[in-house]
Amino acid sequence: MLQAVADVIRRLNAQVPIFYKVLVANVALIAGTALASAWVIVREPAPDLAGAYTGSTVILAAAISASLLINYLLMRVAFHPLFLLRETMEEIRRGDREKRAPEISGDPDVAELAATLNQMLDELARHQRSVASQILRALEDERKRFARELHDETSQALTNLVIRLDLIKDSLAGSPNHAQLAEEIGRIRDMAADALTETRRITFDMRPTILDDLGLVPALRWYVKHKLDPLGIHVEMDVEGFQGRLPDEVETALFRIVQEALTNVQKHARARSVTVTMRETEESLTAEITDDGVGFSLLELEKADANGRGMGLFGMRERAELVGGRLTVASIRGRGTTVKVVIPRTVANL
Repeated sequence: MLQAVADVIRRLNAQVPIFYKVLVANVALIAGTALASAWVIVREPAPDLAGAYTGSTVILAAAISASLLINYLLMRVAFHPLFLLRETMEEIRRGDREKRAPEISGDPDVAELAATLNQMLDELARHQRSVASQILRALEDERKRFARELHDETSQALTNLVIRLDLIKDSLAGSPNHAQLAEEIGRIRDMAADALTETRRITFDMRPTILDDLGLVPALRWYVKHKLDPLGIHVEMDVEGFQGRLPDEVETALFRIVQEALTNVQKHARARSVTVTMRETEESLTAEITDDGVGFSLLELEKADANGRGMGLFGMRERAELVGGRLTVASIRGRGTTVKVVIPRTVANL
């Protein structure tokens, strides 16, 4: 029996918040004291006050009720910092990684707990950015190596093959089977040319050498010319600044973000025109991509759809955050989409 009671008490202790534990303890103390005082009065009634029991009972009940109400209000005030801290932690648990505990006054213990929580979250965020940055840097380095190998070896070999096939085709003039051999060599030459084109496309998608050689803006202009212009999508580039080179991580992040935004335009937006605005000021770097496409619901940002658009937006946001920037997306169905990334110079150490 006692063991069962003890088990029930332990379960309640584990499930009931500390606020209600303290509140119940205070209520029990106040009520117990009041009832004990009433019992003493009843045990030794004054002869001339026998008719005042009813009034005393009402006064006693009112006093107990007032004490309990005051106790509840005081407890709410005293525990308010803990409630704020709990709400903050709940929002963080739901995925708001930027949330931090507010500055708490009135309770030094809770204030210290909130400061410790914020410090832990900041350290965790720095660690996550550091790890993600290392992963992306390693990925980009590997892409760069493969792209160079494809460009320097495979592309050159295919180019030489196309040239030699053209020479062989020309040298067959006058031979008995000239027409048949020329047709066969022409087919092989076309296959080699297609393979060369595909290799160059893969090379650029993996790591555009023009980004390393000439910088961000020339690489974006090349991408627009070779990817969107052939599709009949009019792209206007409005560039201010960006005369010198930026740190490799920043150039790579901006290029990949704009590239992904333009890829989404190409695959999903059904847009006729796009504006790419690049601004470099003393305070920040800004890239904004606006299209006149079909748009989409902003609720789609939180999950990847079947075509991978959601994951693309997630990756863009991650890249922006790794260099200290912030990416925002505004879209309305039927009214196009705007993707904007802003990188403060102070945060990115530019």
